Amino acid sequence: MNILLIPNLGKKNAFECTCEVVRQLDSYGCSCCLFEDKVAAFADIPVKPYHGGPVDMIISIGGDGTLIHASRHAVQLDCPVLGINAGRVGFLTEMEYTALDQLKDVVEGRYTIQPRMMLHASVIKPDRRLEISALNDVVFSRGESDRMVDISVEMKNGFTTCYRADGLIFSTPTGSTAYALSAGGPIVYSSIECISITPICPYSLFSRSILYASDEVFTVRGRYINNSEVLYMSSDGEARIRIDPCDSVVISKDEKYVKFVNFGSKSYYEKLNKKIIGRG
Repeated sequence: MNILLIPNLGKKNAFECTCEVVRQLDSYGCSCCLFEDKVAAFADIPVKPYHGGPVDMIISIGGDGTLIHASRHAVQLDCPVLGINAGRVGFLTEMEYTALDQLKDVVEGRYTIQPRMMLHASVIKPDRRLEISALNDVVFSRGESDRMVDISVEMKNGFTTCYRADGLIFSTPTGSTAYALSAGGPIVYSSIECISITPICPYSLFSRSILYASDEVFTVRGRYINNSEVLYMSSDGEARIRIDPCDSVVISKDEKYVKFVNFGSKSYYEKLNKKIIGRG
């Protein structure tokens, strides 16, 4: 079994956890690799640099952000991804760094795959088109000043809604427990396929989150009414792109899914209560 490890060495327990993961997987006959910029830190353990090619699984070692980053590679390589929590909350991760004995279940195939839907954003500019995928969310926000932004959202039937707010969050069920939750959006069960729109600090008291069917298609534009505030778009907290007045962004459900490794040892609601609701 060929496994690509993606650790976040900025996390307190990530280095020791990665070393132990490699030792255990090596004892089960697995081959472990790391991206080349990380290999030098693990000179004393049996790990090799990854130079491309297929892998059987990706294992992220860190927190939820590390898992989301690793998921991008998992989609490109069409393989499942397992998250090991070496951070604080780790709501999306399936395994704690104190329970690495579960790695034997991975090697012996005692797990299921939980598909997670993604969003696709096509940024249409006069001279080019950018295609971006997101597991958590696509966020439109203002620039450096304190002004609100005006955003129009057109649905595929032509109906248009206008928002005046600090920004707008398009999120998947996976992303419903991230930024969208902090902005007052609902928690959506991970297997319910839908797209939610949540305004960030909206001007109107009646501007609230709305859940849409997963086959809906949205066209987003900045309106720039009575101000010249610049609009930016980011996906999963990365790839911040400036959206100019002549640009538009088409958001829809992505054709691809992220394949999360799941052991079935804890229910979604149990994790939700322990790691999010129970933390206050």
